Amino acid sequence: MNEVRSCPICLHDKSELLYTQKFAEHFEHKIVLCNFCGFVYVNNTPSQKYYNEYYKNQSKYEGTRQHEMHDEFTYKQFDYILRKFIPKNSSILEVGCSVGKLLDFIKHRGYKNLLGVEPAPECRIIAKKDYNISVITSTLEKFASKRKYDLVIFSAVLEHLTEVRNAIIKAYSLLNTNGMIYICVPDAERFHKKFDEPYGEFSTEHINFFTEKSLYQLMSNCDKVFIKSDGKAIVSLWKKIKIEDNGMHKYISQSQKKMGLILKKIELLPKNTIIWGVGALTQRLLMTTKIRNKIFKFVDSNKNLIGKKLDGIDILSPDKLVEYNNPILISSFAFKDEIAKETRKRELKNKIVTF
Repeated sequence: MNEVRSCPICLHDKSELLYTQKFAEHFEHKIVLCNFCGFVYVNNTPSQKYYNEYYKNQSKYEGTRQHEMHDEFTYKQFDYILRKFIPKNSSILEVGCSVGKLLDFIKHRGYKNLLGVEPAPECRIIAKKDYNISVITSTLEKFASKRKYDLVIFSAVLEHLTEVRNAIIKAYSLLNTNGMIYICVPDAERFHKKFDEPYGEFSTEHINFFTEKSLYQLMSNCDKVFIKSDGKAIVSLWKKIKIEDNGMHKYISQSQKKMGLILKKIELLPKNTIIWGVGALTQRLLMTTKIRNKIFKFVDSNKNLIGKKLDGIDILSPDKLVEYNNPILISSFAFKDEIAKETRKRELKNKIVTF
């Protein structure tokens, strides 16, 4: 049974029907345009499980595979990518490797750590017999490996998959820290430039129609290393981003350092300190530090809070401060100057402490 598929790039579920392609003794393909990101895809596909069985039992690639795209262009670009970006000691995994023709091409350029994954069982036998290439009979989804790879290859594969994003996520999880993903797909942006057969690009197996733009969208969690098209195929290489270099990691790390300074200030506070400000900072400190043991009263200028309690401690109006000579901690960064100015305006004699 066919499923209505959301956009495999952005996951948006609204689309515009462009064309319906019918096939003899086969399901029809509704080719649609995503209303959000503009990706073109077939939205009435069977499940990925169906396709997995299809390629396992009816694969047409057991012979010497003639690439549906320009071998001369793709192999020339791939050779350049290997020489320019991929060290000889790299561990390489090809997804949907067929009988291992591309892996054999790589092997002849001095690479030894090679492995293929292919759902069609006969391909494993042929790859070993003809090229001495190791192939595991499996889908990418079911492929399990403790080993990490420096390069994962999708050559003429992504246009066949219903769950494109999941495939990229799985490949990403298989990469070493500085690993890369190679992608080769038909260039749908240029289908109209030169062709003979009407609707020839709408095959029974191709359900995703990539452009350079859609590849950038799909690979947004990677840095683009290389991308080129000859009008028929797009060849591209993408590098895994170091997640630890993410700006949020830096923010948390720097916050931890600043927090160390705050903790030292809290340790030096006397036990009868008045805390001015009951906002998010104070609420965090109550849960993550020992400041609770140092608090005498809270003060806040918010009329909605005055007279209430926070963690069982009274919240006073600033007007009440004249009754106390306790030290005051200004527990705010955003309003620190404003509160300090208010203490001077009130001519308070209390010792003022800030973070």
